[in-house]
Amino acid sequence: MPAKLAPDRQRGLIVASGEIAADERSTQLLARLLALVGPQPRITVLGPAESADDADADLDIEAMLYAAGGGEVHRRTLQTRADSDLRSVLDTIEHAQLVLLMSHQPLRLSTLMGGTQLARTIRRRNADGMAVAGCGAGAALLCEHMLTHGAEGATPRIGGASFAPGLGLTNRVVIDQGGHASDRLGRLLAALALNPFALGLGLDVATAASIGPDNVLEVFGAGGVTVIDPAEMADSNVADLEPGAPIRITNLRLHALTGGARYDLDFRRALP
Repeated sequence: MPAKLAPDRQRGLIVASGEIAADERSTQLLARLLALVGPQPRITVLGPAESADDADADLDIEAMLYAAGGGEVHRRTLQTRADSDLRSVLDTIEHAQLVLLMSHQPLRLSTLMGGTQLARTIRRRNADGMAVAGCGAGAALLCEHMLTHGAEGATPRIGGASFAPGLGLTNRVVIDQGGHASDRLGRLLAALALNPFALGLGLDVATAASIGPDNVLEVFGAGGVTVIDPAEMADSNVADLEPGAPIRITNLRLHALTGGARYDLDFRRALP
């Protein structure tokens, strides 16, 4: 569950972004993100140690953030779980206005942070007003129920979506930021068949969805965000199937949102 708010506090932004790259679309996305946080914000970038074959291994995120308007940028690389309790890491979170979570695989970062002082500090600081953003696989970590991996394709199947505990900044959504929209659809539908309380969010590359303290989601960036609402789900046979079998699931709502679109997570409706 998200951290409790103090009576005189307003929760900070929670921003889920698709993958970013060293291109103009991603630079514009970061500039928009920083504009939402405030002028020349203090930023902490958190991620696991990178391997040479990681998609973002050569991404100079610090330079991109400075170019986008960052005031101070501190990058902290987590090698072991013990790093999540280091005072030098915790201090940067205490003084940050934005924490940016970046990882090639969601489990790689969640196993380094889950249950540590670092995770508790991020949750508390977000409840106090600090913005938290997840880019690429780091976006999945924002959720209470983190979608770790699954099968590609448009048809949901048993075993097509796997979960693990995330940071729990929000329990309203399940996020999939990988691949093409058609490849994400089956994973999201399988995830929602198992967890029909949440909304499913599918994020395009260089596209983000920010959730404000009023629980209104706003889309910005170059692509689109798919929102799948299972609130009125009429029928599902997920409990009766063997692994790999296709899932029957009916009466879902699907919204395709682009830049500037807003969606109320409380009332589950698009806003003008």
